[in-house]
Amino acid sequence: MRFEITSMKIALTLVLAFLLAGLVRSAEIPLDPKVSSLKFTGHAFLHDFDGEAKVFSGSAQVDPLKPELVTSAEIDIAAAKMTTFESDRDHNMFQWLHVDLVPGISFKLTHVVSTDGNAATATRDHPSKFRVSGEFTLNKVEKPLQTEVWGWREGKWLVVAGATQVDTADHGLPIIKQFFMTVDKKVDVNFHLAFELPPNLRIVAKP
Repeated sequence: MRFEITSMKIALTLVLAFLLAGLVRSAEIPLDPKVSSLKFTGHAFLHDFDGEAKVFSGSAQVDPLKPELVTSAEIDIAAAKMTTFESDRDHNMFQWLHVDLVPGISFKLTHVVSTDGNAATATRDHPSKFRVSGEFTLNKVEKPLQTEVWGWREGKWLVVAGATQVDTADHGLPIIKQFFMTVDKKVDVNFHLAFELPPNLRIVAKP
């Protein structure tokens, strides 16, 4: 009898382990920069100019049972690898950012609230909506940042997309003035971030 009970316990343990193997409770997922983008738009007198971060990395922590799905994340940007697609303007930007002394820009996500949709069924055409907040660090000055984002699953990626605005004066950077041209201290940022999901992660979160 004892042998039968022990065998049954072992069998139940194996079944439970098998079931749990199909559902990752929590995981850290890496950012895939090859299918992600970080772009910005600066505003100057009489014209705007676009820019892009060429080198960045990051990761997110996900819990497939929570409605917000993503519980935290970190993004790091190499300031010296950003471009405005014009060499002279890039040179001025690097001097303004002091990239030799402050090589990095970062965002640390600390809070996520699901506001619309279902993360388990979200698609590009019908994404889930979230309100996110965290700490944005530029020029070694950390400031709170909050915005709305949209998220969905696309193949092996969890995609998070949205836009925000950064006030560079809040981070101790001077307003750029050259002759009669002044560059606005506020910069618009657009992001499309794709994080690679593990193959055995099943999103079951509900709103």
